[in-house]
Amino acid sequence: MFRALLRRPEARLFFIISVLFYICIHSIDAFLAPMMINQGIEPQVMGIIMGASGLATLMIRFPLGIISDVVKSRKIFIQIALVLPVIAWPIAWLEPNAITLYLAKAADGVTAATWVLYNILFIRYFDRKEAPAAVALLALAGPIGVFLGNCIGGVLIHYFANNIAFFVSCVSALLALFLTTRIRDVHDPVQAPSLKACIAGAKLQLADRSVWLIGILATIVILVPFATRDTLTPIYAEQLGARAGILTLLSNIHLVFYALAIALCSSVFYQRLGLVKTAVLGILLQVISSFGIPFTSNLYLIYLLQALAGFSFGMAFAAFMSLSVVNTTSDEQSTRMGLFQTIYSCGMFAGPVIMGVMMQHINLSSGYLFIAGLSIIAAIATPLSVRWVYSRKTRQPVELSTNRSLASARE
Repeated sequence: MFRALLRRPEARLFFIISVLFYICIHSIDAFLAPMMINQGIEPQVMGIIMGASGLATLMIRFPLGIISDVVKSRKIFIQIALVLPVIAWPIAWLEPNAITLYLAKAADGVTAATWVLYNILFIRYFDRKEAPAAVALLALAGPIGVFLGNCIGGVLIHYFANNIAFFVSCVSALLALFLTTRIRDVHDPVQAPSLKACIAGAKLQLADRSVWLIGILATIVILVPFATRDTLTPIYAEQLGARAGILTLLSNIHLVFYALAIALCSSVFYQRLGLVKTAVLGILLQVISSFGIPFTSNLYLIYLLQALAGFSFGMAFAAFMSLSVVNTTSDEQSTRMGLFQTIYSCGMFAGPVIMGVMMQHINLSSGYLFIAGLSIIAAIATPLSVRWVYSRKTRQPVELSTNRSLASARE
């Protein structure tokens, strides 16, 4: 099926753009934290910089979803977001300091917030029956893009200066921006929902306690890789003598096992364990991986724990993504998912910031122990959150569904 979809020139072009998108926003993540520490930037400042992308995504994602629904043009938002890394990373290369690096990471966060628009635009190229396969195909762009970004960045850092890797984000964004000029901005053939209707739907979701609890638990789950994989683990590995090649390998190990867990969730874990047990088991495995790393100096054991960290994150995060749309009408799903993604973006910001503060005022190991303790709390709270989700009464669609063209647009 994937081969059939990729035979279409526009689908193939859009897939390449999506791979470049992921290279842009993630190519420097595996190397930036130790790079800043080596340049003399304080750990807590380093944490704030690493969390800048999460903060930008947190602020942009929810309103962007509403505005794009009303305007109906997704391509223009994608293009504007791709311009930002093209400008920001060369400035950081010319003058690498805390301010320019913060702005560059924030630019990545704004770009990352547009990913939901990629999915919406991509499925517009296909018939309704092909939409699930199209979404699955586009999801492959994530691990492929991050893997390529890590490898390209690692090679450049190994053979050249560290800052040269900044241009990986810049060049990939520039290439993606150029290619977007060759794709069509497919518009829905029905009337777009009004801004008032979208805001009314958003208010209903904001008042739902179940989406907040699920979102907060997902925040803890996603906080773990941003605090460890992207912040603490590269710094700790470098203290043990690791260089760019090993840092690349550590990030890619996490990525590969994360993708494997995602692939096994629907076909294995959901059927045999169910959503609740899959989420709880994933969180408990995150506890083991977080707790184990600071107590070993053996890089091979760290590789194993990093693989476990990726696999456990894939299990837990996929389960919460699925739970976020349980007992939700089709009219609510877009807004609910937007709110859910906005809430868990807090973890992308808070993880590196908290770890930076703890590194500066306590030590590196305390960060891992804090993460493990927080994950235990999340594992205990997960069954309660699931009860709230399953006891949630789905409202009868009112404003949006009275106009079926509006409901179709939302879908």
